[in-house]
Amino acid sequence: MLKRIHIAVLLLVSICGIGPVLHAQQALCPGAPSANIVPTNLACEIADATGATGVGNSSLRNLPTTIASQLSQLPLATAVSGSGLTLNKSLGVFTASEDSLGTILTQRGETIGKYKLMLAFTYQHFGFDTIDGAALNNFNTVQYTPNSDGTSTYFKGVNDISLGINQYTAAASFGLTNKVDVTVIVPFSHVNLSTRTALTIYSVSAGGVVLSSFSAVPPASYMPGTATGFGDFALNLKANIFKGEHTSVAVGGEARFPTGDAINYLGTGAYGFKPYFVVSHRGRITPNVNLAYQWNGSSILNNNQNLPGSFLYSGGADFRVTHNFTLVGEFLGQYVFNGPRLVLAPAAVTSPVPYPAGSITGSHTQNYAMDNLGGGVKYSPTKHLFLSANVLFKVDDAGLRARVIPLAGASYKF
Repeated sequence: MLKRIHIAVLLLVSICGIGPVLHAQQALCPGAPSANIVPTNLACEIADATGATGVGNSSLRNLPTTIASQLSQLPLATAVSGSGLTLNKSLGVFTASEDSLGTILTQRGETIGKYKLMLAFTYQHFGFDTIDGAALNNFNTVQYTPNSDGTSTYFKGVNDISLGINQYTAAASFGLTNKVDVTVIVPFSHVNLSTRTALTIYSVSAGGVVLSSFSAVPPASYMPGTATGFGDFALNLKANIFKGEHTSVAVGGEARFPTGDAINYLGTGAYGFKPYFVVSHRGRITPNVNLAYQWNGSSILNNNQNLPGSFLYSGGADFRVTHNFTLVGEFLGQYVFNGPRLVLAPAAVTSPVPYPAGSITGSHTQNYAMDNLGGGVKYSPTKHLFLSANVLFKVDDAGLRARVIPLAGASYKF
């Protein structure tokens, strides 16, 4: 037992130490990116392809920040899923729950039990389709810079962006007592990003007349990029504060450490802390409600300012079909405070530069909600092994979104 505790402490110290080192050594867009320099990291790729890094007063210069901030708000699997403990009144002890096999993406109020160990592994694929309602495969941008002679130069970009993330998450949960669990979460990701772009450059007089225009293909108009590595490690502590015959209430906190390579979208570049509250009511149908607040520290991806915080509201229900098969329905929502949003043109503009409705003309900060609805199944082929599969669907367009997010996972309880 002492050996396990020593290993856990050493792992925690390592996590805390790695984060600041990686965070301090990286820099956003190193050097001075321009149309003639291929970016050295994924955070610069889109801005470089669309010409934003070479435009003095371009509001699209914040595009990498917008995408990075959205990546920090992704819906992810819970630390550990599986059956918990329930109070057997006739025996007066806690025994393994037979009501259902538990949730997938939301938490229940139970803990796994004193000195119990659960190992879990999940896979999720994020194939991003839109950002703030704008389709990434038809991502049109318009930006400008004033010139010293009173004229202005406009850059109209027609872009095709492909962004996908395969995320593999390992978690180990250990019961310190019958009512307290500690969990270490280790994500590992493979990021694919490619950007195709074509620019039309307009010279506009001080009076708003187009003087000339020409098409330009940047030297790196097609820039495929990949990154693979560990993401931001997290440590989760969960305590059951009430356990009745059917109802359980838990509170907890999850600390995130910036161990991932942020400028390649493998991490957020920021410390984070998420206190949360869980209540569930056990039975053949087991509903649960999760409430939390996500606080984020400063990140190099947000000009060394804090990433936006969010209020998380989630819930669901799991239904026991048989003793080893459970259906799960879940809703995941979050309300983001002062998060970056893109400005979309409401209608076609013909003067001074023609561009279609839906083009990106800038960015701003705003409060907004991101909601997803999911369904899945859990199956237990043996007493200690739990297999799960789930699909999340977006129900609104705010933020960086994938239409469908599949998940597959397995956990084993010792």
